[in-house]
Amino acid sequence: MRKLTILYDNWCPNCTRFVNFIHQFDWLNLLDIKELRNEGTMEKMQSVNYDLAFKQMASFDEKWNYGFDSLYRISLRIPIFWISIPFLFVLKFTKIGDYLYNQLAVKRKIIPLHCDETSCEI
Repeated sequence: MRKLTILYDNWCPNCTRFVNFIHQFDWLNLLDIKELRNEGTMEKMQSVNYDLAFKQMASFDEKWNYGFDSLYRISLRIPIFWISIPFLFVLKFTKIGDYLYNQLAVKRKIIPLHCDETSCEI
């Protein structure tokens, strides 16, 4: 299985916690996690839709995916999450996952004042 490139908003404490959580379970090293708000990343990843990526987590698996679809693709690469795939598939198929993801994404906090290159804490 190919590596999944993930762009996450490193100014969002919830996003940073989520990425740190999934990184602990990436035993097969199938995730390539990159900070969205990083000049080096922005220069290298020119094909991504940054307007959308600033609103939703982005992932690259032959094409760019955003939001709940990125969460679904992450779960496919982490064996311990495979038990949740049928449930996530139903959420993806019915578009309920997109709706729930967007509700959370709209309410997230962006805190640039407390972020540096290594962490983003309140």
